Amino acid sequence: MAHPGTRYRKDHVSTPRPWGYEYAAFKESHFGEDYQTGYLTGWEADGMIGRAVKRRHLVAVDVLGTLWITPSRRPQRRIVLTLVRVLASLTGRQYKDLALIEAAGSRARIRRTEDGAVSIEAGMMSIPPAAAWILRRRGWTSEIPHTGRVAVSAAGRMAMVHRWHRSEDLNRRLLTGLYLDAALSVPQAPGLAEIPPED
Repeated sequence: MAHPGTRYRKDHVSTPRPWGYEYAAFKESHFGEDYQTGYLTGWEADGMIGRAVKRRHLVAVDVLGTLWITPSRRPQRRIVLTLVRVLASLTGRQYKDLALIEAAGSRARIRRTEDGAVSIEAGMMSIPPAAAWILRRRGWTSEIPHTGRVAVSAAGRMAMVHRWHRSEDLNRRLLTGLYLDAALSVPQAPGLAEIPPED
């Protein structure tokens, strides 16, 4: 039975997540004649990319940041992950905040105040509620459900790479390789090590 909050649109199906996190990517699954769509949080998208790497699927990316996952043994199957936010919309302040979260590693945590405001503690630094809300809203953070742990999502890493690439005035042809490196360098979510290889 579908979730009561599921909304069927003309071009996608939106299903709410029980823990209330924001979406980072729109997923399209092509399995022969079967076609499914839906939204993924940063943690779910990172997990999907991690599973693809573990199972040695082919992962490609275009200059817009769209990821294509194709099982090497079943080329007729394909999963397309389109980022919800445009990578160029990352500001300098948000870049610095994501760099703080990245530097804090596993010590980065979500903190909720009594009035419900959410901030991010990144080591000795703290990202205030308004800035944390924007990072979470755009799917640039990956939050492991029910743990309070937060990290920079694949979408966030790709946005950081885009901004760095633009600031360095590098050739546009380098973008796809940089995006792919950023997406594949996301630390694997807990539990991925136990996933068996696909037959």
